[in-house]
Order: sequence, then structure tokens, then C-alpha cells
Amino acid sequence: MRTYLGTAPGVGKTFAMLAEGRRRAGRGERIVVGWVERQDRPQTRQQLGGLEVIAPRTVTYRGTVFTDFDAQVAIASGAGVVLVDELAHTTADRSRQRWEDVADVLRAGLDVVTTANLAHLRSVRDYAARLTGVGTVAWVPDEFVRSGEVVLVDLPADALRRRIASGAVYSADQVGGALGEYFRASNLEALSELGRAWMAGDAETVGDDLLARRGLAGPSAPPVVVAGDSGSRWGELVIRRAAQLARSVDGQLVVVHVQVADGLARRGAKDLDRHRELTGELGGTYTEIAAATPAEALADAARERGAATVVVGHHRSRLGELARGSVSSRLRRLLAGATVEEVGKSHGSRMHR
Repeated sequence: MRTYLGTAPGVGKTFAMLAEGRRRAGRGERIVVGWVERQDRPQTRQQLGGLEVIAPRTVTYRGTVFTDFDAQVAIASGAGVVLVDELAHTTADRSRQRWEDVADVLRAGLDVVTTANLAHLRSVRDYAARLTGVGTVAWVPDEFVRSGEVVLVDLPADALRRRIASGAVYSADQVGGALGEYFRASNLEALSELGRAWMAGDAETVGDDLLARRGLAGPSAPPVVVAGDSGSRWGELVIRRAAQLARSVDGQLVVVHVQVADGLARRGAKDLDRHRELTGELGGTYTEIAAATPAEALADAARERGAATVVVGHHRSRLGELARGSVSSRLRRLLAGATVEEVGKSHGSRMHR
């Protein structure tokens, strides 16, 4: 996967994606365009000429029909490369994020060339919102973008402002507001600096410095949802539920596997490797720790990260719970005030505070 990462809208990331598609098509590769935003831009329309564009899927939300990228059609096309604009997009019904569709395409063995705006990266968007005064709702996990090649696309502030003023990015009635707010030269210069820092792995340090120079407060830490992965086959249910909860509060997913320190070989290694991969695809982080008691170790991990929600599996029988106690019951005692949710095939979800 290759991502053209734009420091701001209008710098030319979509143009760069389509130009690469045309070059590769010229070398004989099978290229399909899965999705392109703002096809009314003359330069975008010109770059689309001659490229195969797949049909979109339709999404109906509250009586209105929307079109969106269709990952299954892209996979069925048999193309070698799929071009997908705006990686951070969320469907109208909020059921799916485009980077998840792209992950499906990559798993099917196709290559993807895509685009994203710097302000949509999870680690950067709070900094960008404070620097520009404009927040974003859609987001994409940094880990997913960094899993492939990233090309930073930038323009000097004056050059981008000229593009805006010429109407190459926005319509005439939008130009004044755009130039006056988000596209102020100081904002664009700060985003360029932040983009270079992110590429170098130093966005937090530079972001804090940029905010300090403007006398602005730093971003608050996102809420954390911890998932306990026992290594069983139900672990995927636990991880997916925790990811759903994290997304609902715009939070961070952390999956923890506690390896009981009994000298035995790493249990369920194949399942654990699959769960680690799934966590990355869902934008979370995965960690393994060794401890004698899983509940205490999970509680420590939750406290260290300031997590208010922990999700665990529920596999033990009622008799077993009465005899030995469940992980969730011990977590509730150890994490006063936290929400503990149990997930299991036959039990559904049960929440406790």
C-alpha cells in the first residue's frame, strides 16, 4: 500500500495518486479506480481520463441514498492495483470506515494506492484542530498508514493560497471563508511542519512546541478501552467488541494478553498471532505480559493507561464462577468505578460497573 499524505486539502494528493495510476497502467499493470473525491476539479477529471472506474455501492441512511467505495467489486475486478481516495472517510450510516475496506482489499492480495489528509491521522488530528481551529470527525489509525509506504504531499503556503484563490480547489462562494480561516498562511506553515515531524516520528514533540508557541493547550488523552485476550477462540469477539466501544467514544483500543507465568510454552500461539494482526487492522495496540494472575495484571494494565472500560471473555460455567470466581468479578473489585463487560458466544454481552 502507498498513501499520499497531504498536509492540507488542495496540495495535490489525489492528483498524485491518479498520476501514479496512469504511469503504472502505461507499464501494463491492471489499474482500477475504486473511489475519487471531487471529480468536478478539472485536473482530477483530466487524470481520470482513460482509467477504469468501478461502480460504487449505495448506502441508504435516513431515506437518503449515498454512494461509496465498493471493496467487494474492487476485489472481484481482478485488478493488480486499486486507487482509493480519502482513506479516512466514514460511511453515511457510520457502519464502516474506508480504511477498513482498504484492509479487506489488501488481505485479498491486491495492491492499493490511497490518499489521506494529515489532520485525519489519529495522533495528529487534535494538534491540527487546535492549530487551525477546525476539527475533524473522520480518522484513520497511524499504524495502518505506516504499514505501507507514505509519500508526504505539500505546497508552500503562498502557492496553496493562490490555488484556493483561483478556484482550483473550492467554488467561488467558498473561497473567502477558506482563505480567512483554515488556509491562513500561519496555519498552513504549521501543518507543513507537523507533517514533516510525523514522517520523522516526532509529531508529538513538534505538535506540543507549535501549540506552546501560540499559547494553546495541548490535546487531552483519548479514552482507552482495554480488551483482555485469553488466547482462546473467543478472543476475536472480545477484541471486536472492545474496538466497537473504543470507536463509539472516539477512544483508543489496547489489547492485553496475560501469559500465566507457569513455565509452559506460549499458549494458543496461532490464535494470538491472528488476534495481534486483527488488533492492528482495527487501529489498536497489542501487548503481552507475564503474570501469575490474569485479573490483577489486566487491572494494572487498565490503571496504567487510565482505562475506564475493560472487555473480557466469559467462558466459565456458573458453577466454576461460584467455586473460583470469574476474571470479571475480580476486575470489578480491583477497578472501582470502571465498566467491565463480558463477551461470550452463549452469553452475549454483560456489563457491570
